[in-house]
Amino acid sequence: MHDALEHGSLGGLVKVVDANLSTEQWYADGLGDYAMAVLDNRPALMLSQTCDVQNKDFLQVAPIFPAGNGGYIERLEKGDLLSAFWIKRHHPEISEESYADLELIQAVHKSYLKRINREQHFRLSPQRVRLLQSAITRYFGRPNSFDSRSDIVPRTGTYLCVACFYMDAKISAVPLEESKSFPDCKTCSGTQWVLKGK
Repeated sequence: MHDALEHGSLGGLVKVVDANLSTEQWYADGLGDYAMAVLDNRPALMLSQTCDVQNKDFLQVAPIFPAGNGGYIERLEKGDLLSAFWIKRHHPEISEESYADLELIQAVHKSYLKRINREQHFRLSPQRVRLLQSAITRYFGRPNSFDSRSDIVPRTGTYLCVACFYMDAKISAVPLEESKSFPDCKTCSGTQWVLKGK
């Protein structure tokens, strides 16, 4: 199994080890831990830059899912979903409105990516690349925040609405006392708050 995984192949037999063994017994073979996962054969958005695709063993990809019906596509178009990047229909590769799920970004060994011909992939336009960069920055650059649905104010101070700032470039501030509940934002109904610095 170890040799197969080292070369990007699927292994044969899996050795099952008793989880109740001591740490010394568990690591006695010197191979460390293996993580099991499900491989999914679906379209993916390659997030690694071209030089990394050419020179690195592991590549960052985000799986692509159909957007379906309802208001989901409208929310994607508006950029309201922080963890999803809108992938427009692009025949023949992407047959319907879709999105790349930024919550499911994975590092995939390049041996798992089959060599594809030009008809099976396409590049985003420069404008869409800039939108993707913005979406990734917005998703991963969000500050750690307090949630009105579950958190209690940790200390008295002025708190700022995250959604107002990131989505509308507005400042919505509210003074809150320690041990009180966080409200939803009166401006945008947002639920995330950060403590204003002094």
